[in-house]
Amino acid sequence: MNSQDPERLAWQESNRAALAARLDFALKAEDDTLFTQEWNGHFVAVTKEENSLRLWLIDQKADDTDWVQSILYLSAPLTLPMSYTQAMMLALIWHPDPKQIFVTGLGGGGLANVLHHYLWQSRIDCVELSPPVVAAAIGCFGFAPDERMSLTTGDALEALKAARPKSYDILFLDLFFDNGETPEHLVTDDFFRLCYSRLRPGGLLTMNLGAKGPDFAQRLETIGASFPTVYTCRGHGSTQVVFATERPPISAFALTQQAAAIQQEHNFTFPYVPWVSRLIQQRPIPEPA
Repeated sequence: MNSQDPERLAWQESNRAALAARLDFALKAEDDTLFTQEWNGHFVAVTKEENSLRLWLIDQKADDTDWVQSILYLSAPLTLPMSYTQAMMLALIWHPDPKQIFVTGLGGGGLANVLHHYLWQSRIDCVELSPPVVAAAIGCFGFAPDERMSLTTGDALEALKAARPKSYDILFLDLFFDNGETPEHLVTDDFFRLCYSRLRPGGLLTMNLGAKGPDFAQRLETIGASFPTVYTCRGHGSTQVVFATERPPISAFALTQQAAAIQQEHNFTFPYVPWVSRLIQQRPIPEPA
């Protein structure tokens, strides 16, 4: 990696300008609802509020399950406003130069856009279940698939089944219903074994999971059955980000040093290194007596 590579700088400048051009309509729009569409008993909506866009998933039959899936700052679209997405970027500590990345739970496409911009030679496969979310990401949030970033509409499980073994260096999983729960078929032993099989040697799974109740501990155990090294990182909300790999644990000092090197390389416009202090290595699951 070379942050001063002229080719890289020229591409990033062009990409930043293209993203700004795609968002120009939203910048000029009045604060209002810019998009709404029904899907599977929900409304998918995009609102503009004080120079930012918000993507909502709202249950039509409930009054209190509106869920903000994505936020984008129109003046700084390559910033990650949601804390858990900032934490998920710590995946680069384990894989600073990934060749192939899988992203599912697209939302507004903010995480994918940031990966696409800074990791300018990585290939990214994005998967999103909801067609209206795809429409909102492309139509409102400036998400634009290209020769390096593909987009498939469908279920994450089926997409990973269709992928070849050892296809990816990093899997980014952000899979929630509007009530903040991850679908059950995406937290099973079989699913995490499938994830492991789709990672190249030394690859990493990072997943945003609800942290409330006993389900979180049980899901950590399930992940640990497939991945010998597991870290968690508590965000500022009700979720934790999980990092799982076959690689041996890294010392706290080395984690911080690697994060600092990555920040120096990319100069992210969001907090990065401070998230290392929230990483906790989980104890290995004890063998049954």
